[in-house]
Amino acid sequence: MIKRAARPWRRLTAAVLAGTAAINSPVPAGAAALSPRPDEWWFRTWSIQDKIWPTTRGAGVTIAVLDYGVNAKLPELSGAVVPGVDLIDQSTDGRVDLDSESPGHGTAMTVQMVGRGGGATGYVGIAPESKVLPIRVPVSTLDGDVLAKAITTAVDRGAKVINMSFGQTSSTFLPVHCSPQLAPAIGYALEHDAVLVASAGNDGNADNAPEQPASCPGVLAVGGVTKNLTPWKKTQRQNYVTLAAPGADTTLVDKHGVPHSGAGTSSASALTSAAVALIRAANPTMPARTVVQRLFATARPVGGPGWNDRTGFGWLDLAAAIDPRHHPVSASSPNPLYDAYAHWQGSATSAKPSGPTAKSAQRADKHDHSSRVLWISGGAGTTLLVLIVGAALITSRVRKSSVRTR
Repeated sequence: MIKRAARPWRRLTAAVLAGTAAINSPVPAGAAALSPRPDEWWFRTWSIQDKIWPTTRGAGVTIAVLDYGVNAKLPELSGAVVPGVDLIDQSTDGRVDLDSESPGHGTAMTVQMVGRGGGATGYVGIAPESKVLPIRVPVSTLDGDVLAKAITTAVDRGAKVINMSFGQTSSTFLPVHCSPQLAPAIGYALEHDAVLVASAGNDGNADNAPEQPASCPGVLAVGGVTKNLTPWKKTQRQNYVTLAAPGADTTLVDKHGVPHSGAGTSSASALTSAAVALIRAANPTMPARTVVQRLFATARPVGGPGWNDRTGFGWLDLAAAIDPRHHPVSASSPNPLYDAYAHWQGSATSAKPSGPTAKSAQRADKHDHSSRVLWISGGAGTTLLVLIVGAALITSRVRKSSVRTR
């Protein structure tokens, strides 16, 4: 059993809704025509209106949002949220935000991704023509089984991007910091052409513990940067970090339609999820594997050349990643995310016996995972895959995890 942290699991800063007072800025002129607010600085940095929106606004792509639900009745989300799934008590279809830990984390992430202007805020997401599939999960007590079910449900409902803007301490899972129950679900998502995105964590200047699902092989783990494109001071420092996106100097809209200032890698994860949706919409035949490969190859290093443990391969360069014609990437370019998952599962497969006992061993392997892979990125895009074989079988269910949204 993993003990829950003594401190509150969800703080407003960690939930990217740090401010308690509303920002009373007027709705920008032209909001009905999808003009972003002045404080949505990533629109300018990513040249979204000039370079991205003339090509696509995300139509045809569904993003699954795993959280406490989304308030689909907000004017900012009119028509953007499709019926989802409630994995807590089946009392909703996910389109109600029942978050009691913050002012509405799932709604905030959704507005940032697919907001359509209107309301009191006029907030616009970067992929306003994408759809969000809300999957309600018990974030504060989320275990591996439920998270795995949420991931497979998202895939079965047609999501091509799965946003997981939360984290649970994964220090007890060794040598790879990932619940064994998640391996089949992650594999299912990858096999079905979905991209999984998670926030790296908000304790980089404190305990800096590894957190899943970001720490799981096969998941894009996103760190946060400021609007000056410097690492956010609290972003996690871990070897699983792959990319960086806006995570500070942000404004988010809560489930009541009230804007708040804040910071956190939840925002970085949400904006990356929406960026992936834009890439997939602009390149509908491009497989998820290639999308991820392009994200790494076109990223702009932050704070020096090569990979680092706060911003991964660097700042997500959306204009380059979305345009294979002007920014070609070799098919042999490194893809550490897929390589890590393949080696993780390959090590487990190689350990299975053949012959009469094979079936029983394979049944046991659904719950018993004795081998793991930890991937570590080096400079200049070089990737080292380190195979680690554990001495003990990990079979326990995560009953009470320390969970914090970013």
